[in-house]
Amino acid sequence: MIKAIIFDFDGTLVNTIEDLKDSINMALILNGFDKQYSTEETKNLIGKGIRVLCTRALNYCPHSIEDEENVYKSFYEYYSKNQINKTRPYVSVIETLIKLNKSKIKLAILSNKKHENLLEIVDKLFPKNLFDIIFGKKEEFDLKPNPKSLIHILDLLGVNKDEVLYVGDSDVDMITARNANVKKVAVTYGYRDKKLLESYNPEYIIDDISELLKII
Repeated sequence: MIKAIIFDFDGTLVNTIEDLKDSINMALILNGFDKQYSTEETKNLIGKGIRVLCTRALNYCPHSIEDEENVYKSFYEYYSKNQINKTRPYVSVIETLIKLNKSKIKLAILSNKKHENLLEIVDKLFPKNLFDIIFGKKEEFDLKPNPKSLIHILDLLGVNKDEVLYVGDSDVDMITARNANVKKVAVTYGYRDKKLLESYNPEYIIDDISELLKII
């Protein structure tokens, strides 16, 4: 019996790609780089946190560690002020979460996004008290796909591994769930294509988040 569902955030619950694209492009401009990324190109930069995003964005040209640090700082300064300009929950997300909540399913978020940014976006875009746990990037835990943060959430929720679904849109999410030995649910509407997700043999693949209601 499923008692809890843990969600990735970017590309799973919310479409953040345009604000991320605008932020990395602005950070590059502010630091004298001429590259500008499209929406599709930005999707390929995402997956292991903002530092990795900024490093990947600079891989098109020779650069220094100092450049990476400066772009990272510029990104965060801009993104923190503009992170919900275009970011919105995907279709059916809020309605589905409310139904799951009413069904007494415990709900949590596990994201590689900086914890403070995650809390602010959730606070502004989602109903209050919808999630039992919101867990972003914290210094004491390595980023996904390291499973320790996911296992920690299971402990906080008081559920066993076989009572949980982990829902995500990326290879990082599938590896995280596999490393934690919990059931994987891959969503096809996010930042990675269906063929890639299928290669990780998720227990479920869904095209709309409302399909979770049938799974449970």
